[in-house]
Amino acid sequence: MHRIKKEKLRKPPRLVERLVASIIISGAISLIPVILALYFIVNYLPINIPTYILIALTPLYYITAKWIFNLTFLVITRAQLKPLEEGAHEIDMRNKNVRNWLINEMLTSAAKSFMGKPPLGQPLFNGFVFKFLKCKMGPGATADRISDTYLTEMGTNSVGGGDSLIVAHITDGNNLYLKKIKIGDGAVIGVSSLLFPGVEVGEGAVIGAYSFVPRDTKIPPNTIWAGVPAKQIHPKPKK
Repeated sequence: MHRIKKEKLRKPPRLVERLVASIIISGAISLIPVILALYFIVNYLPINIPTYILIALTPLYYITAKWIFNLTFLVITRAQLKPLEEGAHEIDMRNKNVRNWLINEMLTSAAKSFMGKPPLGQPLFNGFVFKFLKCKMGPGATADRISDTYLTEMGTNSVGGGDSLIVAHITDGNNLYLKKIKIGDGAVIGVSSLLFPGVEVGEGAVIGAYSFVPRDTKIPPNTIWAGVPAKQIHPKPKK
């Protein structure tokens, strides 16, 4: 497995500070249009709107500011995504891949929560969010939960069922293991199933509900797998 050399860590990575700064910038940007709109209504609108109506419109201000914030944070997150090398990397903050993965995971987790999970977001936008965060998804592809979007590929009309989790990283001892997950055209990942790094699901293959697919498993096209760990159940493999 590939390892990269340790490098001298001049400054500790400011992970929390990066997240907080992104939230503050997004919040400031989201408030600007609301404040400007209120200023224009109060000072320049020909019709004099009563104060109680302006107060009653508070939910509208909130919704507008919320979605401007969500979209701004999503853009800021994408701009900060770091490149990663696949393989096993010693868990050490001097390791560039470990630092970059922590930055990516922290920001993308927040962005997905803001955009795709109630009360701040809506699951309807999951596909858009995954694609924007560099997940390669073909037309008609859908998924419920993708942990490492930038290390995931889903083919045309492939489906990740409800509560299924596609995760392209695990810790193995003192190593962080990163490897791309590839799901072929028309493949189906059953409800509440779990896919680990390096899994490749062939075209038209089906993974049954509540299954666990260990890392680096190669699932042939047009087969059905199920279980913990998942095994081929149809057609039955030749002995």
